Amino acid sequence: MKPKLNAFLRILTVVAALAAVVFAYLLKGKMDTALTQTAWAMKDEEVKAGKEFDARMTSLAGLPVILDAKRKSIADLELTKKDLLADVADKKTKIEGLTAANTTLEGERAELTRKRDELAAQLTDANSKKDGAIAELTTVKEDLVRATEKAAGMFTKEQLAEIEAKATKAEELAAALRGKYTALHAWASRAADNNAPGGFQRDPFGEPAKEGEAPTAVAVTVEAATDAVLTNVLALDAKSGIVAFSVGEANGIKEKADFDVKADGKKIGRVRITSVKGTISYGQLQADKDLDLGAIAKAAAVSLVPSTKLASK
Repeated sequence: MKPKLNAFLRILTVVAALAAVVFAYLLKGKMDTALTQTAWAMKDEEVKAGKEFDARMTSLAGLPVILDAKRKSIADLELTKKDLLADVADKKTKIEGLTAANTTLEGERAELTRKRDELAAQLTDANSKKDGAIAELTTVKEDLVRATEKAAGMFTKEQLAEIEAKATKAEELAAALRGKYTALHAWASRAADNNAPGGFQRDPFGEPAKEGEAPTAVAVTVEAATDAVLTNVLALDAKSGIVAFSVGEANGIKEKADFDVKADGKKIGRVRITSVKGTISYGQLQADKDLDLGAIAKAAAVSLVPSTKLASK
């Protein structure tokens, strides 16, 4: 063999050896790097990779199956998340609706509270007026007694008649005040759905009623039903036309008597009395062109004007 070829082969062998050494070094470095970067797989409960390179690579070969399972789990969780988000949105809509309804109810409650306070103020004012009317009536009666005593010795017949007329007017004023008060009380009772709103009695000259206690009938005392009688409408059956009034025998009401029913001076019907008790009477509304069942039902107090004159008691 030629010397040059022999030298070339030696050099090639040395280079190949060096290349093998370098390759082995680089391969070991890559293996170390791979082992370092996959060290987590040794602690993973699902992978459970080995410590050595070959065992590690064998364990990592099963990662695709694990990853596919994880991807499927993630996809299922995404669907569940969408369902939960839709459920949350639905509940949010319901909550907003309930909030709006609650706001409306709060407004209605505030309005009812305002109306209750307004009714209480009106009843307080009516009670104050009642006290004033009682005081005024007491004064008038005392003046009447003094005037009557004085008239017995020095007044003429005409003067006595004038005093009597004044006394009658005072009684009529008291009856009118009683009627207005009881009408306001009945209206407030219906509005507040309470027979004794605020604890005010229905009869302004009677004892105070207790909360929830059924009201007693209010009657206007007159000598006999020969003139208009102020009364309360206690009940009305619109279908049969039967009506109950808070006046009776004590007020001169007679069975089979006919009355024109008036409210605020306007005729709203005609009634024939069918049954009479002490302080209550029942009547049958008659077919009449002026009959107004709605007005009778709404009227707390009406006047009964005799259609036929009744004998005085």
